[in-house]
Amino acid sequence: MLRLFFPPQQVIRDNRSWLVISSSIFFICIAVFFLAAPAADLPADEAAAGQFNQLLGFFDFIMDAPPVISALLIFMNNFLSMAQMLLLGVIAGISPLITLGLNGALVGALFGISAGQGAPLLQMIVFGILPHGIFELPAFFLCGALGLKFGYHCVASPLPGMTRLQSFRYIWKETISVLPLIVLLLLCAAFIEILVTPHLLERVL
Repeated sequence: MLRLFFPPQQVIRDNRSWLVISSSIFFICIAVFFLAAPAADLPADEAAAGQFNQLLGFFDFIMDAPPVISALLIFMNNFLSMAQMLLLGVIAGISPLITLGLNGALVGALFGISAGQGAPLLQMIVFGILPHGIFELPAFFLCGALGLKFGYHCVASPLPGMTRLQSFRYIWKETISVLPLIVLLLLCAAFIEILVTPHLLERVL
């Protein structure tokens, strides 16, 4: 009989290979699009420029709100994105694969464009991403890992000794077990991104 919950550390330990796959997809896309961005001349492309302007507009909207509201908006945006990876992961793992790849591609493209324009890339990473990224990325990779696991074991190959339905129930219980940890990590990341990151960037840029 399956337990209702698993210790979060057990879920992380049992899914190390999926965590490696999840993070690898993200970082490979960062590297590919970082190298391709200068050659692609993205700022000159009207469609890309429009997307960047929309992102900037959304960011400005968040920053104009009171700090607590801004942090909660970022938390909700990130939580919904990660919930999508988990809930739609059962469709052959397509949603987490796309989400991991697109986020990596966006970060890589932004890094590539910034580096091409002479921006201090190292300072941007250390002071602009790492403070909240050390909380947000583990949650992101964990959701991606479980989403990919949903897709593989509920479609291609069930867990050893289980049917596809039993596999779904098992992975779902793993997901529920780490959900409080994911929420905590995302809340910490959101408040750091609003309350700490802007001040760090002001000092170095």
